[in-house]
Amino acid sequence: MVMASVGLEWALDILSRRAQVLAHNLANTNTPGYIRHDVPFTALMRAILNGSSLPTIPSFPDYSPSLRADGNNTSPERELSALTETVLLYRTTLQLMVKELAGLRAAITEGRR
Repeated sequence: MVMASVGLEWALDILSRRAQVLAHNLANTNTPGYIRHDVPFTALMRAILNGSSLPTIPSFPDYSPSLRADGNNTSPERELSALTETVLLYRTTLQLMVKELAGLRAAITEGRR
C-alpha cells in the first residue's frame, strides 16, 4: 500500500504541474511565436512506477506545426480539453487516495472508530 501511496502522490504532483503548464499555454494563446508545452503524464507515471526518480517535473515543448500565421501553435479548444482531462484525472486520483487512507485508518484502528 505504501508504494501505491507514493504513486498517487506523484500523480497529484504531475497533474498539478500539467495544469499550470496548460494554463500558461492558454494565457499565451495570442502571443506571436509562442510554442505550447505539455507535461506527459502517462510517460512520467510509467517511469516513476518502473523505479525512476524525478528531481523535478519537466514540461516539454510541442513543436507541432502551427496553422496560424503568427507561429503560435496553441488553440483555446485544445488547451481547455487537456485541462479538463487533467482535472478529471486529479479528482480521480484524490478519490483513490482518500480510499487508501480510509483503508489505512481501518487497519490502524482495527475497525474501531
